[in-house]
Amino acid sequence: MSTLTKLLDMLNQVKEENPELANKALLAAETLKSGLEIEEEVVEEEEYDDSYVEVSKEDTNEYFHLRNKLDKKIYDYGVYMRDHAVKENIMLEKIEEIRERNELLLEDLKEKYRLDNSAEYSIQITDQNDGNLVFVKD
Repeated sequence: MSTLTKLLDMLNQVKEENPELANKALLAAETLKSGLEIEEEVVEEEEYDDSYVEVSKEDTNEYFHLRNKLDKKIYDYGVYMRDHAVKENIMLEKIEEIRERNELLLEDLKEKYRLDNSAEYSIQITDQNDGNLVFVKD
């Protein structure tokens, strides 16, 4: 309300200081005042009892439709996570199997090339860079 009063005072000041704009300022002031009168005539709404409200059939159907879609998505997510976990376990088992085979191969190669069992070796590519492996004693 104080903002409206300030605007009206400013429009009165414009009318006094600039007579050329007096008509426009008067029109603007009347427009603001008419808006004020409408705001003051707000009719009180009757009290609304929301203790028991029945929802329309259309809104009820939409609610249950969305709820069913949500349930389906949650179910689909659960199936996806289960399948993912199964695939993850299978992949990890295969990785472990290959890793074990690789370790056994390295042990067989150390034995084949009569390497010292008590020594540590690193595996590198030959100096000729021909792709062959070499064992280098650490």
